[in-house]
Parts: sequence; C-alpha cells; structure tokens
Amino acid sequence: MTQEFDPRKSYLTVKASENMIAYVGFLIELEESGKSKEGVVKISSFQRPYGGGYLTLTFMVDKGQDASLDSQLAKLFDGITENALRQHLGKGFERIVRVDLDILEETRGWSIEEINVYFITIAEREKVLVEEKLLPALECMLPCKFEPVEWWPEGRKSVSPSSEDVEESLSLKGLFKKWFGSG
Repeated sequence: MTQEFDPRKSYLTVKASENMIAYVGFLIELEESGKSKEGVVKISSFQRPYGGGYLTLTFMVDKGQDASLDSQLAKLFDGITENALRQHLGKGFERIVRVDLDILEETRGWSIEEINVYFITIAEREKVLVEEKLLPALECMLPCKFEPVEWWPEGRKSVSPSSEDVEESLSLKGLFKKWFGSG
C-alpha cells in the first residue's frame, strides 16, 4: 500500500529544516495609513554542488488585529519582480520564485511573504550578496529601511525556543534577537 503524498506536510518539513544563515529587522512604511510597521526577514541559503543556489527571504510582519495590512503589504511586495531585481543585481542573478505560504498554513496575526532568489554563484558569497546587493535593491523597491544583518554563527547548533520565549510579549524582532542572537 502506498502512502498518500501530502504537499503541505512535506513543504512544512522542509521549512523547519532549511539552512537559516541570518535575519534582519526592517521598518516598512504603509502608504494607505501613513504608519510604519516593524518586521523581520529570515534568510536561508541553499547551495548546489556546482556552486549555484538560492537565498530564501521570508518576510514576517506582525499585523496584529489589522486585517487590512495583508492587502497593503501584498501590494508592496508585488513590486519585487525579476525584471526589477535584475536591474539591481546584474549578471549573477538568475530568477525569483515566490512561495505562497498562506495556502499551506494559516498564519493568523502575521503577514508572511517568501521569495527565493536564485544566483549563478552563491558559494562563499552570501554575505556580499545579502548586504551589498540584495538588501540595497529591496530598499529601492520597497518603502522600507533594513537594520544591520544578524548572521547566524558558523557551527552553532539550532535550538528550538522555549515555550516561555514564544509566549513572552516580545516583538517579533525581540524574539529573533533572543532566539538567534549571540549566545
């Protein structure tokens, strides 16, 4: 008897074990309300044996009770296109692939956008690609300002947060700093 393939379960398993290399906080200006919202981008890297690969950028914004933020943020992120990125990233950039996480897992209270950015060469270049290319390009496309990147220390083991950490009333950025910060 064959087991039925569950794409949702499969994708969530992959997400739980992806190679996170860094995170960065940001402040995004919302056009409709004139307010700004804090968010965090989780950055993961996947390298292929030939040296190419991609960076996964998972943008997370705590929307709280404001359901209208989804449409505002979606409209802003729609401006991140292959052609727009190509103008900023040049020859080493291949393509982007958007992933709609909402169809896989309901994320009440959070607005989550995920983009995979493919490069011809990524091995040993993640810091340059993120800090000198990708984030400046995104700042040109989005009404946002990124903070300094927090890099995951090499060789550091991943530890799940305690329930106290998750339940504590920290901002998303505060949770990331506590969970993934130096330690």
